Amino acid sequence: MARVNLRAAFMSGTASTVAAQQVFTNRTNEMTAFARSLADLHQSLDEAAISPVADRAQGRRNVLTFYGVGGIGKTTLSHELERRFLAAAQAEDRDDALSVRVDLSEAGAADVEMLLLRLRAGLGRLGSHWPAFDLALASYWARAHPGEALQDFLDASPAVRRASRNVGLSEQIAASVQQFVPNDVGGLAGLAHRAALGTYRAIRDRVREGRLLAECELFAELVEADADYDTLSFFPYLLAWDLEHQSRRVRRPQVCVFLDTFEVLGGRTDRTAERFVQRCVYLMPNVLFVITGRNRVDWADSQPGSELDFTGPQCWPYLHFSNDTAEPRQHLVGYLSHSDADSYLREALTRDGEPAMPGDVRARIISGGQGLPLYLDLSVSHFVELLARGGQPAVEDFGGSFTAVAARSIRDLPQEERHLVRTAALIERVDADLLRAGQPAVLDGYVARFLRRPFLTHDDAYELPYSLHLALRSAISEADRGLPDGWSDRDRNEVASRLLRRLGERVRPATGRAATAQTLASGLKLAGAYGVFDDWMARATQRLVEAGQWVELGAGLTDDATGAPEFGALRAAIRGVQLRRTGRAREAVSVLAGADAGVRPDSVAAQLVRIHLAHALRNQGDYASASAIYRGLLDGEFDAAARYWLCDYDYLNGRFATALAALQAQQSRDAADEGERLRLTGHIWRVNACFSAATDAYTAAVELAHGQGLAAAEAKALTNVAQTACWLGDTATVAEVADQARDLIDLVPNPVELVKIRSAEAVAAAMAGDEATTRQMIRDTRRLADSIGYRGGHNLADVADILLEARDGDHERARRLRSDLDARTRTSGGNTYWVPIATSWIDSAEVAHQQHPDIDWVDGPAAALGRWAQVAAPR
Repeated sequence: MARVNLRAAFMSGTASTVAAQQVFTNRTNEMTAFARSLADLHQSLDEAAISPVADRAQGRRNVLTFYGVGGIGKTTLSHELERRFLAAAQAEDRDDALSVRVDLSEAGAADVEMLLLRLRAGLGRLGSHWPAFDLALASYWARAHPGEALQDFLDASPAVRRASRNVGLSEQIAASVQQFVPNDVGGLAGLAHRAALGTYRAIRDRVREGRLLAECELFAELVEADADYDTLSFFPYLLAWDLEHQSRRVRRPQVCVFLDTFEVLGGRTDRTAERFVQRCVYLMPNVLFVITGRNRVDWADSQPGSELDFTGPQCWPYLHFSNDTAEPRQHLVGYLSHSDADSYLREALTRDGEPAMPGDVRARIISGGQGLPLYLDLSVSHFVELLARGGQPAVEDFGGSFTAVAARSIRDLPQEERHLVRTAALIERVDADLLRAGQPAVLDGYVARFLRRPFLTHDDAYELPYSLHLALRSAISEADRGLPDGWSDRDRNEVASRLLRRLGERVRPATGRAATAQTLASGLKLAGAYGVFDDWMARATQRLVEAGQWVELGAGLTDDATGAPEFGALRAAIRGVQLRRTGRAREAVSVLAGADAGVRPDSVAAQLVRIHLAHALRNQGDYASASAIYRGLLDGEFDAAARYWLCDYDYLNGRFATALAALQAQQSRDAADEGERLRLTGHIWRVNACFSAATDAYTAAVELAHGQGLAAAEAKALTNVAQTACWLGDTATVAEVADQARDLIDLVPNPVELVKIRSAEAVAAAMAGDEATTRQMIRDTRRLADSIGYRGGHNLADVADILLEARDGDHERARRLRSDLDARTRTSGGNTYWVPIATSWIDSAEVAHQQHPDIDWVDGPAAALGRWAQVAAPR
């Protein structure tokens, strides 16, 4: 099913006598709302005549939102809701209640692959049987991650690794595949790409035969759709379907997904990532999603036609402003009341069972904090620090603004730790290594002691596990400016530069994509805030783009982020990539044009902007402007890519000798790069009628791709072999390699190659004198080209058509067809060499050269056009 139809289908439907303890102030209203939401959701599911999983037009009532200002305690509330939910289930001896937690501020957390695998890992605690999702994922993985083992991908992210290994996720999925594809030889592991593709084929064939999950609506469409993020974002429907079927065997499981720091998504200009997350929420109506963030969720307020798919009160009846009673709904998290704040302070520190804080101290804190939980936390830490020094805290030691409290927290620390807390306030997350990089003169003992401070949170699910609350980071930065030993802006920038450099040292060629993306996200935010820059960020960006991981690039960057000029260029390059990859080449050109102004031309960031501007121009069909940019990138960071595309430009414009010489001098970066070089070399030989040399180049490309498990590249090279053999009248070879290519294209869809195969078969039939078959195949070529919008397909059909008429002696019709071909190729700005080739068939090689002297044939016009003239000669 085509992507647009797939979308439409889913939318239709301390050491002292004082004891310090963790305290959660009982937010009664929020707790009640959660309990009611869970109960009401499951009641509605049980009473529904048609499950909302199946009826995708039903409004969704599965989102509970808590929003409010930073430091108000939303994350603490979210954790407490989760803790109580699981504790209640344990008390009732229920093993069918589970939670999944995702902090969207974590780099890569909103990446749709990561999000789905975390959800699947969480659900795996209910049991191992999730056939619809597992089989569809296996089909997707074989094509989207050729040669990459699933477990390797899972291990790349600490959060996913921990969740997946707890349940043996890759083993569960492999078992699901084995159940339905008994002969699977571990293809899902990705160790052999052909095995993985074989698994996909087996699943797909059973689907087509109606023997696999036929009762799961749209399962077949998802299995056969393009293996991309857009398709994958509909897979939550399969998880919901599997969960529903789990419910038929036992009582309905209770599943809660906690999405924290949601403002990270809602604050972006481009809402692509939010759209994917929203699809997940909408397509899993049998799961309660608890969203915490700074802002209301606007899904019910947005109008249809926005960047999100499911909008309006008909989709989210309980999220609209008008709903202030029915649960689940949206709740503003307020400041703590006076009594709640006092309860917190009385219980946070006790001595012999009594509150350690005197009443007048508590009153001073409550008055200053105005119910902000983070303010209370810092005040408790300050009280403990004063006790540790052997003093008795006095009333005047407390109160004041939040910034004043943060300033006291800094003054409480030894000088070495003051430097460390200021360092930690510069960046979202840290570890010991990064702190030492920022403060190389501080001894390890101070670093270890600092990491035990109570104002730092720790979560080993992150690559950098320690963090300060965002509000505290801001307050520390502000408070530090008024301290006698506070840092200057230059001090901050120098430390930020050291941190950024150390982040770059952590990104190595062997670093996984997920870790690279997380590190880059941290670097970008640091660069945007403190005006520092390092070239590794531009290189990491290009690496992620080449790997197809462009959706999450720039996550968390705000439009008002400033930074160095290189940072601005990099941000523009990221935006340009996202626009181009989503089919908005014209907008990409607008964003990228001039984005490198004010940046040193030879900087990596400037070159990154220019190469993606060139790519966007090519997508627009402006090959001349693109080629000028590619020439300016020679001998720079992206020299290899620029040289390749210049060769392609020369080839398209008939400068064959130039292109061939450049290709022969190039050094390939990897197997995929070498395969492309070989194929372009073959193209040049083929259109010069040097069919033996072309076949050698294509055969080498086939063997290389086959050995490396690059199925898509192998399919292209096989198609090229057929496109060469057809001119020799070798119908047997054409038929054999066409079948091999189609088998691979069936696994790794590429409709353009199908057009080329059909045109090769048309030429072979014309060479064999089979007029009826030739004409039918020409019609098929044009029909296929029109169905996918591939204008170049008509050039190929024209060539076959002219060949047939020339061999039959109907030169008048051949000339009319040649005029059509001439107009098409001039409009497209490439492949104009086919016109003199056709002229050699109709008139002669001499006439062809006289009329088209601009083509630079590899061994001269007489030889090349002479060979082409012989192709159409009667036999």
